[in-house]
Amino acid sequence: YHKATGYHWWVTRMWYSYKLYDVVRIDHFRGFDEYFAIPAGSSSAKDGHWEKGPGMDLFNTLRHRLGERGVIAEDLGLMTDGVRWLVAESGFPNMKVLQFGFDSKDTGATNEYLPHNYGTNCVVYTGTHDNETVVGWFAGLPETEQAHIRAYLADTATPVAELHKSFVSLAMRCSAKTCIVPAQDHLGLGNDCRMNAPGTVGANWRWRLLPGQMSDALSEQVLAMTKRYGRANWDALNALEKAAEKAAAEKA
Repeated sequence: YHKATGYHWWVTRMWYSYKLYDVVRIDHFRGFDEYFAIPAGSSSAKDGHWEKGPGMDLFNTLRHRLGERGVIAEDLGLMTDGVRWLVAESGFPNMKVLQFGFDSKDTGATNEYLPHNYGTNCVVYTGTHDNETVVGWFAGLPETEQAHIRAYLADTATPVAELHKSFVSLAMRCSAKTCIVPAQDHLGLGNDCRMNAPGTVGANWRWRLLPGQMSDALSEQVLAMTKRYGRANWDALNALEKAAEKAAAEKA
């Protein structure tokens, strides 16, 4: 039906999204390669089967109708050759989550999330809204895994209370074109400030950044880090400087 209607639903959905956002993250990207179809009347997934998704036909249509737009392909989870091909063919940057590179329970793709294996066409996160905070995640790891992480960081001296800064620095200096750091990880907050715990209800999406938490001192640290690793928004910084100079001149 989507194909028969020229993907009208998708075009209008994405068109409206771009009225709100500069970049849209398309969740569950593997579903555009293959998805699991379950008959509507089924009481379980046992009668389901895999179907081919729309693939590049959808994304070519979106480009034709909307032009080149900012997209992030959320390709986390089980990666197949088909998904890898679709991500590459689309040209969209995919996602890299630092925490996943050190997950001993993941026997499939941990190497893909270690910074030394990144390319440039990707977006790196210390963690997403669905992850633990860096502080909470590290605290819950066995000592052997903590030691492994410190060895990777070449950092045995930073106190645990400051180690989140080493992770933010690692994300900032990797080759990914874009770096996204949740406010909780900049602030070094624990899992009591986690945004979302998948598969649970009741306490999610309630954390809020309070006035004063992003202090001037922390803002200066973040600014210095973005400058150090070439991620500063120079247009915005120049505009701020000009505004400050204008305000000072008017005051004088």
